[in-house]
Amino acid sequence: MRNSRDNDERIVSQRRKIQSDAYQILVYCLLVSILIQQFIMNAPFTQFAVEVFCLIGIGIYVTIRHLSVGVDIWDSQRNTYKKLLINSIISGGICVSLLIVLAGERNVWSIILIFVSFIIVYFLTHLVLRNINKKRQQQIDDELGSDDTVE
Repeated sequence: MRNSRDNDERIVSQRRKIQSDAYQILVYCLLVSILIQQFIMNAPFTQFAVEVFCLIGIGIYVTIRHLSVGVDIWDSQRNTYKKLLINSIISGGICVSLLIVLAGERNVWSIILIFVSFIIVYFLTHLVLRNINKKRQQQIDDELGSDDTVE
């Protein structure tokens, strides 16, 4: 008797795609839950702290796993410094817009400081992670290249 049935590659691929989609939906629902609790319900941080830490943990885990196996996180071949800067500015604008709309922030200097800080942190974080990712991919390519020459 067989306890496990044979799966072809298509079935395995579809299952992984479904799990990936479910993961993305879960992350977005977690983010929406945090935003609703913080800005609409005015809940204290202790009420949604678990969700925040889970969301941060998920992000760190996914980033570390991608870096450790050498998977290109943001398609760094096509993303230039100019595109990274534009993405930083757009993301900073979205962040500040949400802050103005949801939190009701009206202090112009505070908004400018948050905008500039966000752009700098976003740009530098992506730059560092992209360089780490390139180095890891180069290590993997070197290991695969040395395996081919041995045989």
